[in-house]
Order: sequence, then C-alpha cells, then structure tokens
Amino acid sequence: MKHLKNGGGWITAVREAAGGESKYKRLVGAISQDIESGSLAAGARLPTQRETAADLGISVQTVTNAYKELERQGLIRCEVGRGSFVAPRVTVSNYVLDTADREVVDFSTAHIVHCAEHDAAWREVCGVLSRVDDQPWIRSYRPIAGADHHRQAGAQWLATLNMPTNPESLIVTNGATQAIFLALASTVGPGDTVLSENVTDHGVIGLSNLLGFTLKGLETDEYGIRPEHFEEVCASERVTAIVCTPTFNNPTVSLMPYLRRASIARIAAKHGVFVIEDDAYGALFEASSTPITSLVPDLGFYCTSLAKSVMSGLRVGYLVTPRRYALRVESVLRVSTWMTAPPVAEVATRWINDGTAKRLVDLQRQKLATRQGMLRAALGSFVKGAHPNALSAWLAVPEHWHADRIVRELRNRHIAVTSPEPFLVPGTPCPNAIRICVGADVTDATCEAAFRTIAETFEQYPQVHDF
Repeated sequence: MKHLKNGGGWITAVREAAGGESKYKRLVGAISQDIESGSLAAGARLPTQRETAADLGISVQTVTNAYKELERQGLIRCEVGRGSFVAPRVTVSNYVLDTADREVVDFSTAHIVHCAEHDAAWREVCGVLSRVDDQPWIRSYRPIAGADHHRQAGAQWLATLNMPTNPESLIVTNGATQAIFLALASTVGPGDTVLSENVTDHGVIGLSNLLGFTLKGLETDEYGIRPEHFEEVCASERVTAIVCTPTFNNPTVSLMPYLRRASIARIAAKHGVFVIEDDAYGALFEASSTPITSLVPDLGFYCTSLAKSVMSGLRVGYLVTPRRYALRVESVLRVSTWMTAPPVAEVATRWINDGTAKRLVDLQRQKLATRQGMLRAALGSFVKGAHPNALSAWLAVPEHWHADRIVRELRNRHIAVTSPEPFLVPGTPCPNAIRICVGADVTDATCEAAFRTIAETFEQYPQVHDF
C-alpha cells in the first residue's frame, strides 16, 4: 500500500462490503473513524483520489464520491490544485464563548452593546403586557406565518430599511438565521450549487452540510462580491442560489454600494438564480441602502432580524418571499418549528409601533461608534474592515503571528476573539486575520483597555515554543 500510511482500516472496510452495500459509504466510514480517533490529524493531507483508488483496488469514481461526502460533512477540505486535507475540528467553543465567563473580555460573539435602556424597555413592556386583559399571543397556534398585526408591524419595519412589502408576502421567523434556512430549504436540493462570499457567515457553511448543497465561494473585495466572478460562474455552471450579506458582511464588514447591488440583481435575473439576502445588520446602517432583493422580487428572499440591532434576546425576524414560494416556505416553517413564538413577536410589534425599536437602534449606533472609535485608535493600522455602525471589525494579523496562534495568546490574556477558520467556504485560502466583535458586555473602559492589550500583543513576537 504505497500511499496509504493509515490505510489498513480503509482496505478492510472496502473488502468487507457485502452484497449491495456501497463501497464508497464503507470508505467514508473508515476515513471518518480515523479522523475521529486522531489517526488522521487536522491538516493531514490525504492521498489523491487516483492513488487511493489504486491502493484499494476500486474505481476513482468511488473514491471521488467518498471524498465529496466527507467534504459535505465538513471532515475534509478539497482544494483545487492542492489536494484534500483533514479539516480542523471547529466547534463553537473553538471560536465563540458559549457560556459567560466574567474573567474574559468576549469579543468572539456578534451582539449589540447592552445598556440600561434595554433593561428599562423590557421591564416596561412586560408590565404593560401583564395588565392586558385579552392576550391572544399566549394561546395562539395560528397562523403559521404570524398574526396579521405582527406581519403588518414587520412590513412597517422593513419599509424603514428600503424594503417595501405586502404583509401577505412576509413571514415572521425566529431571527434571520431561521429565515435563511427557510429560504434555502424551500429552493435548494442536495447537490445543487449555491454561491456566497468566499468568506461568509459560518451559519451558511453549516447549512450546506445540513441540506446537502454544494457551497462555492465568490471572489470579494472591500465592497463585497465581485460581479464579474458571479457572472463568470453563472455562465459556466448551473447555479441555483446566491446567499449574500451586502450590508456589513460577517466577518469582513464589507459594505456593497448601490451599483454593485444592481449588478448582482441583473446577473441573478439573467441566469434565474435565487437571491437570499441576509440583512440582519441593515437597521444599524445610518445611511439608506437598497436591498438587492428589492431589485429582483421574483427571485429574492429578504431576511432580517431585530436581534442584531434592537435587543439580543429579541429573536424575531422577517422573511419576504416571492409570492409563488410563500406556501412552500410556510410548509417548511410548519414542519420545523411550527411558528415563531407569538409573545416575543408581540413585544417586537409593540416596540415597532411605539417607536421603542427605532430609539434603541439609534442608541446602538451611538454606542457602536464609540467602541469602533476606540478600536481604531488602538489598532487602526491593522483594520481591514470596519464601520462606525458595525458590530465587528476585521483585523489583519502581523506577519510574525499566525491567526490561530494570536487567538490562543489573547485567550491566555483573557481576551476572546475569532479566527478566520469558521468563515471560510471550502477552497478559500485562509487569510491571516481575526474578527473582533465590539459589543462585549463590559464597560467602555474595560473594552478600551482590552483593545490596547491586543495592540501590545501584536507588537510582540510569539514564543519559540507555543504549547
């Protein structure tokens, strides 16, 4: 076995395939087991498909199918011209703190700056709701798409985001994440090709594994997706959908200008590509922007939320669908979560109607501008992507550091930031950069001190031995 250093189990698995049992599935299981056990470490290079086929005495197509399935599961990464590699074992705890740790300044989680005003607004609305005699929102099971007055409030909110819509085309969701899932699950099937920014929200990458579609990254610059590459890919292969975040891409914070948005819409219409637009951060942007989906309504799914602009726990979102897909999306919603929790949607509706939502967004812009100003003062020369209204910033890491190593070193100094790994679409080179979310639940003084610590760490050289 010339090329298979750890291939004994692979050989046995393939040879023991019985009857109609698929050899490629047996091979997937054997390789998966080696990855899970650590026999194949993260970053290890797998033999080429042709080499593996020759060593195992099976067809190249069988190996190709196995490698594709392993990549779909996120266990390996296949890079054109380089080969196939064991993917790093990325879990939430690798890059985002999933439990509160008061000893750590947490810049790893993208959430708003929480203020006393949020607490006061919540107490007030809870008091109001407790005194209402008729409370249909605590016993409602229908309609699936949301109560009429909840959808009307959602349409009112979207109008402020330059996304005018009929309430009948709007579905209330549990945040933008669910909205994106509903749009993809309603339009995309296993094996379909979906495009996105080559550095994109890790949720989209996770959905590609869950729903079984092939996610491909498009070239980007400081303004987001390059239309020329989008056109090139659409002209050369069948593309079902594009998922994009034109306003404050996560993690690069790119902001797409109108002419580029119009180009993306034109190309999508030309090739019949669905546009799934994540506008979770749109309300934070002080200047008005035009959603891409408003330019291509027959193909556009617009997704937004209040959690990234009004209050973190207010996980209410809105999804605008093409009219012909409304029933299909409702069906997916019904079988997944039935409907958005009506009491939370009621809070969102009341805050939209009485102006509380707008007031909290205006306050958030001020708080973010203060934090972003501190960040630029401490780390301005390293800032690759940032905006006064954005929840995060994208920082270049000095050449003498590697992103993963600086993440570990900062964690030793009780500061949590995010490496680029979770955001990379398969095949995308890893940039030497980190994401910093400025909404850490600490005082401005603590935040400013942490930014200075990051700057000081950047200036130092790493230890020779890093254990």
